[in-house]
Amino acid sequence: MQTGKSTIKDIFGDTRIFNIPVYQRAYSWEVEENLKDFLSDIVNQHEDRSYFLGSFLFHINGNKNEFSIVDIVDGQQRLTTFIIFINALIEKLISNSSSLVSSRTIRKFIKDEEFYKLQTDNEDSVFLHSVILDDQKVSIIDIKTNSQRLLLEAKNYFNTELDKLDIVNLEKIYNTATNADVLLYVVDQINTATQIFELLNDRGRKLTDLESIKSFLMYNAGLVSQNPDQIIRNIQLEFAEIYRLAEEYEISDRDVLRYHNIAFENCPADFQEKPKEYIKLKIAKLVNNPETKSEALKEIRSYATRLKNSFKIYSSIQDEKQINRNLAQLFMIGRVAPFYPVLMKIYRDKKEDLDRLLQAINQFTFRASLVGLRSNGESYLYTRLRRNEDVIGLVQDFTQSNWWNINSRALEAVHYENHYEWLSKNSVRYVLFSYENKLRHAKGFPQLTLKEYFTTREREKLSIEHISAQRAKNVKYDDEFHESYKHNIGNLVIDYAASNSSKGNKNTADKLEAFKLAPLMSQNEIDGVPCDWGNVESIKSYIKQREEMMKDFVLTHFQLSI
Repeated sequence: MQTGKSTIKDIFGDTRIFNIPVYQRAYSWEVEENLKDFLSDIVNQHEDRSYFLGSFLFHINGNKNEFSIVDIVDGQQRLTTFIIFINALIEKLISNSSSLVSSRTIRKFIKDEEFYKLQTDNEDSVFLHSVILDDQKVSIIDIKTNSQRLLLEAKNYFNTELDKLDIVNLEKIYNTATNADVLLYVVDQINTATQIFELLNDRGRKLTDLESIKSFLMYNAGLVSQNPDQIIRNIQLEFAEIYRLAEEYEISDRDVLRYHNIAFENCPADFQEKPKEYIKLKIAKLVNNPETKSEALKEIRSYATRLKNSFKIYSSIQDEKQINRNLAQLFMIGRVAPFYPVLMKIYRDKKEDLDRLLQAINQFTFRASLVGLRSNGESYLYTRLRRNEDVIGLVQDFTQSNWWNINSRALEAVHYENHYEWLSKNSVRYVLFSYENKLRHAKGFPQLTLKEYFTTREREKLSIEHISAQRAKNVKYDDEFHESYKHNIGNLVIDYAASNSSKGNKNTADKLEAFKLAPLMSQNEIDGVPCDWGNVESIKSYIKQREEMMKDFVLTHFQLSI
């Protein structure tokens, strides 16, 4: 196999095993964004024209028995997709007794004896072979990673779409796919591959910033080191850990790159939002100066480690929020992103101060969410981070010194009468959720947690229930009720989605039994105050009493004051 133009059937010839190295990102192609175009291109290709599948960068990396091992440095997403697709297509052709395929075809593209033609060094290897290629049955609980879910979705998508085609079209796309042209870059040294890698796109898709940084570090290690192989290997291992964490925690690497840059790189303000540009410029200056090449090598090694550690810190914060009540509250309030650089910095350097920071952030972000404040003080915070100055004191000052008049505006928001429509739904839900936990705490019952707040189970999702329904049966609302009472906090209670839908527009009197038996204490107490649920004036009186109670709770619990 040599650099230059080739075809799919030729690169799968002979005795080659394609390997996805540990430093590569796990499978990430999705049906809507990638697979539909992939299949459409092949299906709609004119028979008199050759189809171009894409460019691939291969590293010849030793042998396994009689097979040569070919590491896929670039193009692993497309080649993995091709093998899933061709496996499904071969199965359809065999079931239709096509003369184009046989057991030899399977040995060529999928599996030769016990050797699979595609293997991966990450934890998806067994899943790829047993479930995707060997058709072993799998349940949802057997899927351990997001990449495994995407692999299974790809297999199911191709099976479904190919079932719609007759034998003529199946054979046509088989010929198109197996005769597809590819452009190969083949190297026998990994440091040779790194420069090529950064220049290549996968079907025109630009490299992610993280991929570009990885390639840049590896390439420049080759420029400043006499023996770069071990250094490049270390960089690969650091990025393998980064990709593992990104997969496990479903991390946006673009976000963490930015947080890392702001928190730990001490870069100028103009570069805080440009991590790729900053590190490339910094290292390039060192590499291009003969007197600073040793410093360049040290920075290359160090940056890969620093970046990996930031991904670890970010992941640890995701774990911590399950057990740290203050951190969980920040996620429920929902303005986390602007504070991640601060959280990561304190988490690494002064973890003993984390709760003090979180209490200050929560005081501010709750008020900011109530009033819809756009600013989170980022420019002030990030300046202090860059100067290594006190950021906790600054966050405390946001509320203590009433920046943006935030305390007064938050108090005004609490005294609205139309909370359900004027405040964000999450702010209302968080207040009702917090009130539920206050009741549970008073009676010694377990608190609802972050897990319940963000559950993905449809029936268990927390919603907002109107105690007196918006269109309750047998009640004739007047204009005053619609304007001042219907969406008032006194008429709202937390509920589970399944329970909420079952109540519908029933009169509150008909819902009381469900409220009494509900697993939520804030619903259990609803009939504690006498009310004629068929009489508008009686309902108004009830809502007004409960409104005062709820406002008192908000002012006390969230320490709202001028």
